[in-house]
Amino acid sequence: MSFLGRRWSVASMLVCLACALSTAAWCGGAGFGDDDDNSEEEGPSYFGFVKDTNGATLPDAKVTVGVKDRGGVVTRTDALGAYKVPGFGKDVSPNDVQVSCDKQGYKQTRVLRRPLPAPDSKFPVETECTMQRGS
Repeated sequence: MSFLGRRWSVASMLVCLACALSTAAWCGGAGFGDDDDNSEEEGPSYFGFVKDTNGATLPDAKVTVGVKDRGGVVTRTDALGAYKVPGFGKDVSPNDVQVSCDKQGYKQTRVLRRPLPAPDSKFPVETECTMQRGS
């Protein structure tokens, strides 16, 4: 192998290694780590998945997480059908938070909330939306 060939091979391996490391750091998902910075005034965060009736996840679905009579946050699911929004104030009870989902060509059929954590808990609240094809 010539000097130029080895040099090209080494450069290719370095580029591949850089891509692999950056992908590994990115694939963990933004905001799903234990390093989330929750202030004392913030309640639990809300997360979950949007799936179709066959259990397949739905990327780019609109998710609205709102507090009864107070407004809320609108986000979209990622490539894996997952969403996460930060917590509301400590004065907001998770019982008053509603999650709804929307995606063109689908209608929402069910919203399943996992059991709520203990009061004053910082554990995230998981809610899954199920969507059926057809409007």
